[in-house]
Amino acid sequence: MNDGGQAEKLQEMGSAAFVPLRITPVGPRPFRFEFDGAQASDVGLARIATTSCMVRRTPDLITSGDPELVKITLQTRGRSGIEQDGRQCLLTPGDLSVYTSDRPYELAFTEPYEIIAIGVPRGHLGAHADVLQRQSAVRLTTDTALRRVISGLFRAMTDTLRAGDAEFSGSAGRHLGDAVTSLIISELVGASAPPTESDLADQILAYCMTRLSDPALCVASVAQAHRISVRYLHKLFQARGLSLAAWIRHQRLLGIRRDLADPALAGRTVASISARWGVLSASHLSRALKAEFGCTAADIRRAVPIDPTGG
Repeated sequence: MNDGGQAEKLQEMGSAAFVPLRITPVGPRPFRFEFDGAQASDVGLARIATTSCMVRRTPDLITSGDPELVKITLQTRGRSGIEQDGRQCLLTPGDLSVYTSDRPYELAFTEPYEIIAIGVPRGHLGAHADVLQRQSAVRLTTDTALRRVISGLFRAMTDTLRAGDAEFSGSAGRHLGDAVTSLIISELVGASAPPTESDLADQILAYCMTRLSDPALCVASVAQAHRISVRYLHKLFQARGLSLAAWIRHQRLLGIRRDLADPALAGRTVASISARWGVLSASHLSRALKAEFGCTAADIRRAVPIDPTGG
């Protein structure tokens, strides 16, 4: 099955488990995925792992016949950016996030990843659904005891799925669905807080992560997009001991190194791979890789194992 066919297959599975979605592979890698799903009463659960892609819930996909879901995800591998209602956040392993199916959203996975997704019918949450809606696309770290319990429950449920036992039916399934809903209400509803400078910095990192392929991405363009001055942007990241320009450069070089080391991309030129990550001048690339990681593009390519099948 070609990459488009693989994406269409995952799109069908994800749409059937939750709501209609559009999935688009990103980058030169062959698209691959894993999907395990189940229902606990009318609470949906899925473990999803894929190579780089964009997942979109666009306005044309939203109909009055769709279930209204509040989706909670746990990032277990890789990083992703999420955007809804003008808010953006960057998620790393261990982070929780919330978004709702009744309005458009976009998930950007620029590297291989794994998430656990729970879809709770909005009606189960009552008035709490409005509170959760106001904090869609906000990063929630598992830094409280109850959030660690939520994370542990999500992982345990998906371990059951991976073991081949996807039956959460009958009264046991109803109790499990109720337990998941109660935990979400108990902890995540109370997580709402006024935005802080740290929130803005996270939004900026998410914005940059999804635009690394754009050669025009730079400190000035980021400041303009967020309607802040370059000086204020520098101040935001100085508080983290971070230079945004250096962060963008490092993320691009990470992506280039990963692609150069991928046997499936051995036929791609160094220039085409670097352009995929927004680096149009390949002349200084090896020097930059050497300074960042201690190896040149040629060094990385030489270390790639030869495919004995010749594929």
